[in-house]
Amino acid sequence: MIRLTCLNTLAAAFVLCGVASPGENLVKNPGFEVLMADGKQPEAWPVTKKEGVAFALDDKVFHSGARSARVEGLDPEKQDHYVQAWRQDVGPIPDAPLWVSAWVKCQDVTRGRIGVLHRDKDGQVVQNQIIAAFEGTFDWRELTGPLNRAPGVKSLQLMVGLQKSRGTMWVDDVSVATAADVSVEVGRARMTPTEPQPAGSTAPVRIELTLGRRGLADGGSVQMRWTAWRPAREFRLAELKAECAGKTAQFEVVIPPRKTTWPPDPQPIACVATLKRGSPLQDGDKVVLSGKLTYTAHDNVTCGLEVLLSPSVGSAVCPVSEPFRVSAKGGPAKGLWCTAEARPVAGQPGRVTVAVVDEHGNPAADFRGAVKLTCNTEAGLPSSYAFTQADAGSHEFQGRFPKDVVSRVTVTCEAMTAVSNPILPRSDGEPAIYFGDIHSHSMLSSDAVGDPDAAYEYARRFAGLDFAALSDHAPRAARWEAGVAAANRHNKAGRFVTFVAFESGDSPHGHRNIYYRDDTGPDLPLLKNYNEAWWQWLAERNVRALTLPHHPNTDSGVRLANGNLAWGPTDWSVRNDTYQRLVEICQTRGSFEAPGGPNPELRIRAKDCGASVQTALAKGFRLGFIGSTDTHSGRPGNPAHSARCAILARDFSRTGLWDALYARTCYATTGKHILVLFEVNGKPMGSEITLAARETKRQIRWRVVGVGPLKRVDLLRNNGVVKSWAGEGKDDVAGEFSLAEPLAAAEWWYLRVIQDDAEMAWSSPVWVDAPGGAK
Repeated sequence: MIRLTCLNTLAAAFVLCGVASPGENLVKNPGFEVLMADGKQPEAWPVTKKEGVAFALDDKVFHSGARSARVEGLDPEKQDHYVQAWRQDVGPIPDAPLWVSAWVKCQDVTRGRIGVLHRDKDGQVVQNQIIAAFEGTFDWRELTGPLNRAPGVKSLQLMVGLQKSRGTMWVDDVSVATAADVSVEVGRARMTPTEPQPAGSTAPVRIELTLGRRGLADGGSVQMRWTAWRPAREFRLAELKAECAGKTAQFEVVIPPRKTTWPPDPQPIACVATLKRGSPLQDGDKVVLSGKLTYTAHDNVTCGLEVLLSPSVGSAVCPVSEPFRVSAKGGPAKGLWCTAEARPVAGQPGRVTVAVVDEHGNPAADFRGAVKLTCNTEAGLPSSYAFTQADAGSHEFQGRFPKDVVSRVTVTCEAMTAVSNPILPRSDGEPAIYFGDIHSHSMLSSDAVGDPDAAYEYARRFAGLDFAALSDHAPRAARWEAGVAAANRHNKAGRFVTFVAFESGDSPHGHRNIYYRDDTGPDLPLLKNYNEAWWQWLAERNVRALTLPHHPNTDSGVRLANGNLAWGPTDWSVRNDTYQRLVEICQTRGSFEAPGGPNPELRIRAKDCGASVQTALAKGFRLGFIGSTDTHSGRPGNPAHSARCAILARDFSRTGLWDALYARTCYATTGKHILVLFEVNGKPMGSEITLAARETKRQIRWRVVGVGPLKRVDLLRNNGVVKSWAGEGKDDVAGEFSLAEPLAAAEWWYLRVIQDDAEMAWSSPVWVDAPGGAK
């Protein structure tokens, strides 16, 4: 459901020391009426002679009094890049809100500006604010806007003029004065509905703006603006119209198209309603915008929608109120998810997580129904369970499963059914298999959504993961500290493991994720090269880290303003076997296993960029495989963006799982918790084997337990399939293969699994080196 609330901090920011009444104009000689002794120059408005522009007083054209000040743009090429302006130093300024305005008339102006330089106590400029930007030909018009005071500002320099422009402008009646409360100056707004709306639904929306004393002139506009671009993409405004009751005012309403180049607008405009016809609107008039709003389908997305007013053409926009905060929560139960610890010790407690979700995969926190549990083996689970308020949509059970039998738990509630992943208990000395998602993003990334704590809770309680990491985009300072703290808050050895991680996407060599072994680590250093120099930087400090390339064989498909791609494929010309020991072979964009894409059977969606995983293996890279979602929705393990990293480890802790990743005893799936066991000459996936003198035999053994029926299992040697086994409708298949031909050069072996439903898995390779041969 959706919540809309109006925050109250804007008024506090606008009125720094309480509400101030409109006061004295701080501008000296605001109408250019008082002249200096020469009778040619206005007092308090010094002019520096500039090339390509002419300044003069005009006693034939004025808004009031006897004259105005004129600026003529003669030659833009000769003008410097600053505003060619009438200027005045204003200050000291009071510690109160200020409003800037000027009456302006233009003829054929291409670029006019009213601006303010903010200065600190030492006279240093700390901010350059544009109050109004204008062009064209128009009669006298008041251009106005609030002073957005920078911290520590004690004085101002006011500028009114042209910037690299032709044409002529006149200015008169300039003012910098204390202002009233924002609601008095520009108005107040309210938005309905404020009652929650169903997530993913479309509902009527109404924004009512009661104008303040600035009113709304012909050509002025009411705007709505999202406070952040990424959450804004979760919402859609449509079918908007604007009207003013009892007035003849006519508005043109435009919903700007989304920017297609990178980077996007940080705060995209949602709509602009421009007054086109009718008398200017006055203090107290009500402008109503109405239409439809489609809400986010996710309960972890929050975005602000603010109402802005530009009182006249060219005037700066002013926020009317604090942004309305739009968010969502889960709806009624529509589905069940069941995940289980894949390889608990036989006869010992093993986790079974049952989660209840709405139609969009949000937690159904209000669910109070009863679920039935059955298992194909005797596991000691309850036959039924009634969810409580404390469960908040998810409950964890403990079962004891027998050895040497694959168990599966089925959960039902009315029409909802879920079957767990296969459970294959182990002996106490064997490694377990843990499933996780270590490539996901939260609101700590500028292009993602979702609270970090909620992300980890979702991963554990709903996706049923054993481990997770938020690899947000190169956060630094406070954002980095927030990510580290969130990871450490949720790290619980023996139950749910997190890694301290982030993503580096600025390198010309492709994107890489970084995972630290410890409970902290350095954020991304400011280096010219984010690979080789960075690896050296880490080594010099003895930092234990893994750097993983991801989506290696594709590009962004999104262009920067200069026409270049936002990011490209992995450049396999750079190599470091200490830090770069793994590659993300699959994620939400598909698989990057082999060249020659697209290949639907292998889930290769992208065209071949010459940087597939097999390309890297053929170059001699020794890379283990993982999968992870790369979701930007703050939902690790989200089935809509699914892929998984599976780790074989005996120590269920951060260091234990990290060490297993370093050893490459891990594999990738496209999301399902498929069990893959694979060894060469008795050594597990990820191993490097050197044959003894005169030894030639390679003995491969494997077993796959699918989440569904298996279509095929392929054994690959040096990227080529040497044998395939048909699944024949079975979900539990094993096989062996032997090769005794002499080994002349290093080779690598790995397993590829395809289920009937197209879900896949890949074991990490095992490398076999000839006796005394080079790797």
